[in-house]
Amino acid sequence: MLNRAYKAALKGIPLQQIFVGRQAIFDRALRVYAYELLYREGREASATIRDGDQASSRVMLNAFMEIGLQRIAGNKKVFINLTRSFFIDHPSIPFEKDRVVLEILEDVEIDQQLIDAVAELKAQGYRLALDDFEFEARWDPLLPHVDIIKVEVPTLDWDGLPQQLERLNRYSVRLLAEKVETESEYQRLLGMGFDYYQGFYFSRPHVVEGQRLSENRSITLQLLARLNDPEVSITELDQLISHDPGLSFKILRYLNSAAVSLPRKIDSIHQAVIYLGMQRLRAWASLVTLSGIKEKPEELFITALVRAHLCMRLVATDTRSDPNTAFTAGLLSILDQLMGRPLAGILQEISLAPHLQLALLQHEGLIGQALRCATAIEYQRWEDIRFPGLEPNQVHDIYLSSSELAFQETAALID
Repeated sequence: MLNRAYKAALKGIPLQQIFVGRQAIFDRALRVYAYELLYREGREASATIRDGDQASSRVMLNAFMEIGLQRIAGNKKVFINLTRSFFIDHPSIPFEKDRVVLEILEDVEIDQQLIDAVAELKAQGYRLALDDFEFEARWDPLLPHVDIIKVEVPTLDWDGLPQQLERLNRYSVRLLAEKVETESEYQRLLGMGFDYYQGFYFSRPHVVEGQRLSENRSITLQLLARLNDPEVSITELDQLISHDPGLSFKILRYLNSAAVSLPRKIDSIHQAVIYLGMQRLRAWASLVTLSGIKEKPEELFITALVRAHLCMRLVATDTRSDPNTAFTAGLLSILDQLMGRPLAGILQEISLAPHLQLALLQHEGLIGQALRCATAIEYQRWEDIRFPGLEPNQVHDIYLSSSELAFQETAALID
C-alpha cells in the first residue's frame, strides 16, 4: 500500500516513459560493490532534469516499486540521488536498508534541519553518501553522519589531494572516485587509499597494442573460432564440444539450470544440437567458453549477457535477421575487453560470417543497430537508444528483462 507521499509523487507521472540506467561501482579488487541508478526521460533526447524532487521520486518509484530491484541490480547495493525535500520530508522509504546508499546532492542547502534529517536516517541504519564532494568546510556538519564521500576526478587538485584526504581521516568515511577515465588516474587513486571507483575506464576496453595472449585466452580464442566457423557442420559441432569433457559438462549443466529454464532436460550434446538448433548451441557454447576466463571481473560477463539477450530480443521483433546470431554478436562484442586487444584484430582470427563481422565492427545491419542500442544504454547516450519499430520505453523494458536474465545466468555460469 503506497503512502500519501508516494501517491502524490505518482500523480501525473507516465511511468512507462521513464528510463533507469545503471553504472557499476567497483571496490579495490575490481569487484562490483554497487550500481548507481541513473534517471532519464525515455522519450527525450536531452538528459535535462527539470525538477530534481520529481526526478528522485521517479527513480525510486520506477526502480524499486515498478521495475523491481532484482531486475536492474541483482543482489548488489544501489546508489540513488536524493534532493533536500526527500531528506527533510522523507516518507517511509520502500526498500531494504542494507541494499541502498542514499546520496546527498552537491547543491543541497545545508542547515540544521537537513543535518538533523540526515542524522535520523543514519540512526535508522541507512547508509549515506555525499555526492560531488569538493573538500569545502560547509560539508563539515554532515561528515559525522555519512559513510561514503564521492569526489569527481576531473575536478581534483592532485597536488593538494593528499592533504585534503588527511583532513578526512578523523571521520569514519570511505572514499569513492567517480568519472575515472584513465589507467593512471585509477592507479594514483588506488595508491591514495580510495575504496571505490566509478567511471568509463572500467567499462571501456583497456587495449594494449601487440599484447601477447595468455595460454588460457589463446585456447579460448581458438575454440571460439572453431565454434563460430560458418563451415562447421552439425556433426563437427557435436564432436567439437563432446570431445572436450569439461566444456560438455559445463554446457549441459548450464542448459539444465534453473536460469535457462528449458522445457525438457538435455542429456547430451547431440540432443542439444537437435533440440536447440545449431546457431543457438553455438551461442551457448561460446558463452560457456568465455566464462572460463577466470581473471576477468564478473561484471564483464553480466555486460556480455545483457548485450546478448538485448540484441536477441530486439532483433526478434523483426523477421530480417536471426535472433540467435544476434545473441552471439552480443557475447562476442566484449572480446576486446576480455582479450586486451582491438576487436578488429581478434576477429581476423575467427571465421565469422561477413554480416556478423560488419555488425560487430561497424554496427551495420539490424544486428549492428541492436549492438549500438546496447552500448548507448551502457554509456548513458540516451538520445541513441532507439531500434526500428520500437518506442524508447519498449526498448527499455527489453533491456530490463535482459538485465534480470543476465544476473540469473551469471550465477549459473561463474563457479
